[in-house]
Amino acid sequence: MKLKTNLENWLNYDTNPLIIFSNNGRVLYANEAGEYLLSFVSHKIIYDIIINYAPKEIGFEFISDRFVFGDFEYSHAMIGYDNYDEIGVRFYKTIEASKNVDLDSLEKFNIYFLIDLARTYTFIDKEVEFIDIFDPDLPELKCDKNRAIKLFSTIYELVKDNDVIKTEVKIKIGEYIRLNNQKHKLLEIDIYADNIKSKDLEFENITITFFENKITLLVPFIV
Repeated sequence: MKLKTNLENWLNYDTNPLIIFSNNGRVLYANEAGEYLLSFVSHKIIYDIIINYAPKEIGFEFISDRFVFGDFEYSHAMIGYDNYDEIGVRFYKTIEASKNVDLDSLEKFNIYFLIDLARTYTFIDKEVEFIDIFDPDLPELKCDKNRAIKLFSTIYELVKDNDVIKTEVKIKIGEYIRLNNQKHKLLEIDIYADNIKSKDLEFENITITFFENKITLLVPFIV
């Protein structure tokens, strides 16, 4: 059956960098995360890594190693090729987690309620068109309400200069975070806007990635 879904959209909006090179080291394709990485790191450095780890025959190799490029750190990479003219890499993010988190102190909340509450505080003096792509079947998650509202308020403050803001919430497929020796899924929250202020942010156990027109949050999905 032929898919109606445009798979390139899934690749492009993935937070894991995907970069395809020609056999002479020229970049042929990079998804949004890959382009962002290449804006800070020389493509030659990445190409040299690919050649170093590439399988000797056509195929793909999954490498568990630490790849660090300044502020960018990845825990795994998939490197491979299905023809002799092109070769690619997909880096997988390192998710840092506290060893011990008091999960019993967390309360269950509807994530959309917390997002709406943060937006009410942030945009009390400004009218904005919000475009939301939410999954109505998403269950409540356990979190620290005050910390969550602070996180969302901080992020929306960075896009406050926009008249239209899009927010998409979904489960991150294939990635997990380990808390208290338990594996939890990740919730991906993407906030799209034309104008985004940059800011160094640190929230424990949460990954925040800035793109040209998007901020992506990866939040532990504890139910």
